[in-house]
Amino acid sequence: MQSFWNKFKAGYLRFMQGRYGADQLGLAVIWTSLILNLAAAMCGNSAAASLLNLLSTAGWIWALWRLLSRNKQKRYAENQWFLARWATIKTPVMQAVARFKNRKKYVYFTCPQCHMKLRLPRGVGKVTVKCSKCGHSFEKKA
Repeated sequence: MQSFWNKFKAGYLRFMQGRYGADQLGLAVIWTSLILNLAAAMCGNSAAASLLNLLSTAGWIWALWRLLSRNKQKRYAENQWFLARWATIKTPVMQAVARFKNRKKYVYFTCPQCHMKLRLPRGVGKVTVKCSKCGHSFEKKA
C-alpha cells in the first residue's frame, strides 16, 4: 500500500511530465519578485507599495507560467538569452571578489599595450614582466 506522500509524488511527477520546469531565469524572476515584495512591505500603504506588489505578483505569475509551459524550445531560448546577459554582469563581479580575496597575496595590474589583467606575487621586488597575450615586456614593482 502506497502512503499519501508517495501517491502525491507520483501524481506530481505525472503532472510535470513534458513541462519545462525550473531554470535560472525562473529563479531570478522569483528572487526579484521576493525582493520587490519585501520593498513593498517597507513602503507601507502608498501608491509605490501598490505598484511594487503588482510587479511582484506579475513576476510570480510569469515564473509559474514558464515553469508549467510545454513549449520547451522557447523557454530554453529565453533562458539562454538571460544567461548571456547575466554573464556580462556576473563575470566582472566575480573577478572583483577574487581580486579582493587575494589582495594580500598578489599585486594586480594591466599590460600597457593590450590591457590584459596580470598579477604578480607580492614581495618579489622589481621584476621584468612578459605579457602572456601580446608578449610585451615591461618592468613592474611588486
